Amino acid sequence: MDQPFPYIFRRGPWIDLIFWLVYGLFWHVIFSPNVFAASNLTITAILTSWQAVATYSHHRFLLEPRANNQLSILPYILAVVLLVCFCSTLSGTSLYAFFITVLTPGSTEEFLGEFRDYWLGSILGGMTMAVATTGAIYLFGRRLDLEKQEREREFAHTQTELAYLRGQLNPHFLFNALNSIYVLIPRDPDMAQEALGGFSDLLRYQLYRSERDLVPLTEELDQLQQFAELSRLRFEEDLNFALHLAPHSGTPTIPPMLLLPLLENAFKYCPKMGGRISGEAKVTDGKLFFSLENNVSEKVIASEASGIGLSNIRRRLEILFPGNYRLETEEQDGQYSVHLEIPTTE
Repeated sequence: MDQPFPYIFRRGPWIDLIFWLVYGLFWHVIFSPNVFAASNLTITAILTSWQAVATYSHHRFLLEPRANNQLSILPYILAVVLLVCFCSTLSGTSLYAFFITVLTPGSTEEFLGEFRDYWLGSILGGMTMAVATTGAIYLFGRRLDLEKQEREREFAHTQTELAYLRGQLNPHFLFNALNSIYVLIPRDPDMAQEALGGFSDLLRYQLYRSERDLVPLTEELDQLQQFAELSRLRFEEDLNFALHLAPHSGTPTIPPMLLLPLLENAFKYCPKMGGRISGEAKVTDGKLFFSLENNVSEKVIASEASGIGLSNIRRRLEILFPGNYRLETEEQDGQYSVHLEIPTTE
């Protein structure tokens, strides 16, 4: 693939053209004895044109290879010196030709000496400054572009990982829901049919809402209720489940499918007889405080890596709220509790 043209600002020809006009006129106003004289404007145009030639040759053949570690420092410095000297010579030759053919036809050797003593040093200095200045601008812009590309790659990777983590939840969630209906079918076909309707609502939410960035908190809690009603079918009738949402103002939103793994975990360790699960959601000062507590029939394994739910949600929280969340779990005296704190969006 052909390399793109090495524009100074990496944004196309028009931005560079404006730069050279401003750059040339800046030095023209400073050094020209008569700013509006056509001959002086021509001299500035000649000098600026050769500075542009040196600039783009520097960018294409020296600076880019150097920035990509394809050219070591000593050959690069030597090549830059040679390039500046070569373009300065061509610039001086062009300017001298303009003098002796247009401004002062038939110039003598004395004029050549004066030209050499005054103009060649100025031409060399101006060429060096132009190459150095445009090189610095080019490298700065290149760095900004690389940082932008890196951010875009990181964002794409993060979005892919989030989609993967949401996808991890899907089979786990579907398995639990279908298993609940399967257990219910031989006992009560009518209730199983009703449960299947609730399952379809959950599936619809998962298919059409879980891919959104944010969903209303009340909508997410409704799905927890749906899941709890479906999951408790596998338990004895004395299982007690309650989920309370404290009064709040506004319509807070959170990322979807964050709370479901916590409820799944509670049902996982809750005993099938005498089970109790209680939860509370409270929104205060732009933050959601969500807690669940359940009794356990046996000691909960401390390693969260053994279950996909909590390890999954921790990774999602790290991506969504880096350094701005709290997720704590605790088991004490037969009670297992989890506390989540995340920012909300109105």
